[in-house]
Amino acid sequence: MKEFLAPLGRLRMWPAFGAVAAAAAVWAAALMVGVDFAIWQLVALALAAVLAYSVVSGMRADTEPAPDLIVHTVNEPSWRPFTDVNRWEDRFIFAEAKPGRFETTNAKQQLAELAAERLRLRRGLSLTGQPDECRAALGESTYLFLTGPVPDCPTPRQLGEHLQAIEEIQ
Repeated sequence: MKEFLAPLGRLRMWPAFGAVAAAAAVWAAALMVGVDFAIWQLVALALAAVLAYSVVSGMRADTEPAPDLIVHTVNEPSWRPFTDVNRWEDRFIFAEAKPGRFETTNAKQQLAELAAERLRLRRGLSLTGQPDECRAALGESTYLFLTGPVPDCPTPRQLGEHLQAIEEIQ
């Protein structure tokens, strides 16, 4: 019976019996005054009121306070302590969430700028001015990734390979 009445909230039997008794009392009082009601209508109305009360009381907040919520925000320093890395991570998350739009995100442009700066500082090469030497220094796949159209964000493994090729520029 409890499983059957569980969706109704905190329904007890005594309010139902009390509602039927109150409906009978109202019916008897109405008969004394001269008003004729059908008793089944009063009983149905009283039981509907009890049912509504039980549903509303089931939605009432509990008396026990809930435990404190522990929320991590993107800007909380203890959760993501390296701000520059966090910006890159956010850009890649955004690029990954928008399939087909990696080319227009800021992530690829910044990777290309990083690789161009590293090539310029370590080897004296320009990514746009000396493509053959840069292709040899970066590797074919990384060079094509940085200079060619790439519609989707690379997988984490592919991105790791490209970053490793950029880091290994001597």
